[in-house]
Amino acid sequence: MATWTIEDQENCVKASHVGALFIALMTGFTLLKDISLYWFEQPAVSDIFGFGVAFSLIYFLYQVAKQPKFLSYGWRIREICGDFQDEYLRSRFQRATTLAYTLTITVAFAGYVATHLIIKNGDPQWVAFQPFPLLTVFVGTLSFYLSLRTVLDEQDEPAEEQP
Repeated sequence: MATWTIEDQENCVKASHVGALFIALMTGFTLLKDISLYWFEQPAVSDIFGFGVAFSLIYFLYQVAKQPKFLSYGWRIREICGDFQDEYLRSRFQRATTLAYTLTITVAFAGYVATHLIIKNGDPQWVAFQPFPLLTVFVGTLSFYLSLRTVLDEQDEPAEEQP
């Protein structure tokens, strides 16, 4: 069995952090692009958000070029399950995953209900392009990113002494 070093665990958290930000940016910009085009009929604004999608891709490719082994992190079963030996990383990763899952399920249910209410009582054209699946993924990955963004920085800070 391979050794599960602190560096491997930190690299897994870094890869999760960058991946979550990439997905959140992609889905967020795509959601805004679709809303501005289909709901508000503003093709110029939609094109601006299209550049945001391109920016997201450039950001991800930059991160991959900066750290070539980046794409290999997170694929072992222990990494996928968040089975970290370091208690701090394990608890923070578990908390981030739980929060992302809870928010994703909540938004998915609200989107499901809102979609049916709009179709029954409103203008069905507003849900013709499926914004709620994008919103669901966006909320889940954004919460995961925000939960993990300071994990490694906080871990390196010395504990404050209590009087």
